[in-house]
Amino acid sequence: MTNSRPSLIEENIKCSCKGNNLDKLLQPNILMILARQNLHGYMVIQELERRNLFNDEKADNAGVYRALKTLEDREMVRFEWVLDETGPAKKNYLITEKGKACLGHWVETLEAYKTMIGKIIADAKEVLKEDA
Repeated sequence: MTNSRPSLIEENIKCSCKGNNLDKLLQPNILMILARQNLHGYMVIQELERRNLFNDEKADNAGVYRALKTLEDREMVRFEWVLDETGPAKKNYLITEKGKACLGHWVETLEAYKTMIGKIIADAKEVLKEDA
Protein backbone atom coordinates (compact mmCIF):
# COMPACT_ATOMS: atom_id res chain seq x y z
CA MET A 1 0.00 0.00 0.00
CA THR A 2 1.38 3.42 -0.91
CA ASN A 3 0.98 6.52 1.13
CA SER A 4 -1.00 9.01 -0.95
CA ARG A 5 -0.77 11.83 1.59
CA PRO A 6 1.45 14.66 0.39
CA SER A 7 4.64 15.29 2.30
CA LEU A 8 4.80 18.55 4.23
CA ILE A 9 8.07 19.43 2.54
CA GLU A 10 6.71 19.33 -1.01
CA GLU A 11 7.09 22.58 -2.90
CA ASN A 12 3.38 23.32 -3.25
CA ILE A 13 2.42 22.67 0.37
CA LYS A 14 2.16 25.72 2.62
CA CYS A 15 3.75 24.81 5.93
CA SER A 16 4.81 26.92 8.88
CA CYS A 17 8.29 25.44 8.51
CA LYS A 18 8.55 27.37 5.23
CA GLY A 19 7.49 30.70 6.72
CA ASN A 20 3.78 30.40 6.06
CA ASN A 21 1.15 31.18 8.70
CA LEU A 22 3.15 34.07 10.10
CA ASP A 23 0.19 36.44 9.84
CA LYS A 24 0.63 37.44 13.47
CA LEU A 25 3.60 39.48 12.28
CA LEU A 26 1.14 41.59 10.32
CA GLN A 27 0.35 43.72 13.37
CA PRO A 28 3.88 44.99 14.10
CA ASN A 29 4.48 45.58 10.41
CA ILE A 30 1.32 47.66 10.05
CA LEU A 31 2.24 49.63 13.18
CA MET A 32 5.77 50.19 11.86
CA ILE A 33 4.48 51.39 8.50
CA LEU A 34 2.00 53.78 10.11
CA ALA A 35 4.66 55.05 12.55
CA ARG A 36 6.56 56.26 9.49
CA GLN A 37 3.65 57.64 7.49
CA ASN A 38 -0.13 57.99 7.65
CA LEU A 39 -1.66 55.93 4.86
CA HIS A 40 -5.00 54.64 3.67
CA GLY A 41 -5.63 50.90 3.73
CA TYR A 42 -4.72 50.11 0.14
CA MET A 43 -1.39 51.95 0.51
CA VAL A 44 -0.69 49.91 3.67
CA ILE A 45 -1.26 46.75 1.62
CA GLN A 46 1.05 48.00 -1.14
CA GLU A 47 3.76 48.80 1.41
CA LEU A 48 3.44 45.34 3.00
CA GLU A 49 3.80 43.74 -0.44
CA ARG A 50 6.75 45.99 -1.31
CA ARG A 51 8.45 44.69 1.84
CA ASN A 52 7.80 41.13 0.54
CA LEU A 53 6.30 39.92 3.82
CA PHE A 54 4.26 37.26 2.05
CA ASN A 55 7.00 35.31 0.26
CA ASP A 56 6.27 36.78 -3.19
CA GLU A 57 2.51 36.30 -2.79
CA LYS A 58 -0.15 38.98 -2.72
CA ALA A 59 -1.37 40.18 0.65
CA ASP A 60 -4.76 39.00 1.85
CA ASN A 61 -6.51 42.35 1.50
CA ALA A 62 -9.40 41.32 3.76
CA GLY A 63 -6.90 40.12 6.37
CA VAL A 64 -5.06 43.45 6.32
CA TYR A 65 -8.31 45.37 6.70
CA ARG A 66 -9.33 43.05 9.57
CA ALA A 67 -5.98 43.73 11.24
CA LEU A 68 -6.49 47.49 10.79
CA LYS A 69 -9.98 47.19 12.32
CA THR A 70 -8.58 45.20 15.27
CA LEU A 71 -5.87 47.80 15.79
CA GLU A 72 -8.52 50.51 15.60
CA ASP A 73 -10.73 48.71 18.13
CA ARG A 74 -7.74 48.46 20.47
CA GLU A 75 -7.06 52.20 19.99
CA MET A 76 -3.63 51.56 18.48
CA VAL A 77 -4.56 53.28 15.24
CA ARG A 78 -7.23 55.76 14.34
CA PHE A 79 -8.37 57.12 11.04
CA GLU A 80 -9.40 60.36 9.44
CA TRP A 81 -11.58 60.58 6.38
CA VAL A 82 -9.79 62.05 3.37
CA LEU A 83 -12.01 63.53 0.70
CA ASP A 84 -10.45 63.23 -2.72
CA GLU A 85 -11.56 65.41 -5.61
CA THR A 86 -11.99 62.24 -7.62
CA GLY A 87 -13.28 59.01 -6.19
CA PRO A 88 -14.78 58.11 -2.84
CA ALA A 89 -13.59 59.26 0.58
CA LYS A 90 -10.81 57.13 2.08
CA LYS A 91 -9.83 56.25 5.62
CA ASN A 92 -6.35 57.55 6.30
CA TYR A 93 -4.85 55.54 9.19
CA LEU A 94 -2.61 57.07 11.86
CA ILE A 95 -0.75 55.35 14.69
CA THR A 96 -1.66 56.45 18.23
CA GLU A 97 0.53 56.69 21.32
CA LYS A 98 -0.95 53.37 22.43
CA GLY A 99 0.08 51.91 19.05
CA LYS A 100 3.62 53.22 19.44
CA ALA A 101 3.79 51.63 22.89
CA CYS A 102 2.54 48.36 21.41
CA LEU A 103 5.20 48.55 18.70
CA GLY A 104 7.79 48.95 21.46
CA HIS A 105 6.45 45.80 23.14
CA TRP A 106 6.68 44.01 19.80
CA VAL A 107 10.36 44.95 19.57
CA GLU A 108 10.99 43.47 23.03
CA THR A 109 9.01 40.33 22.22
CA LEU A 110 10.69 39.81 18.85
CA GLU A 111 14.12 40.30 20.43
CA ALA A 112 13.27 37.57 22.96
CA TYR A 113 11.99 35.32 20.15
CA LYS A 114 15.18 35.98 18.21
CA THR A 115 17.19 34.60 21.14
CA MET A 116 14.93 31.55 21.46
CA ILE A 117 15.01 30.97 17.70
CA GLY A 118 18.81 31.11 17.76
CA LYS A 119 18.81 28.36 20.39
CA ILE A 120 16.33 26.25 18.41
CA ILE A 121 18.44 26.60 15.26
CA ALA A 122 21.65 25.65 17.07
CA ASP A 123 20.00 22.64 18.75
CA ALA A 124 18.35 21.51 15.49
CA LYS A 125 21.65 21.76 13.59
CA GLU A 126 23.33 19.70 16.29
CA VAL A 127 20.63 17.00 16.14
CA LEU A 128 20.78 16.89 12.35
CA LYS A 129 24.57 16.63 12.48
CA GLU A 130 24.25 13.68 14.89
CA ASP A 131 21.83 11.92 12.53
CA ALA A 132 24.15 12.34 9.52
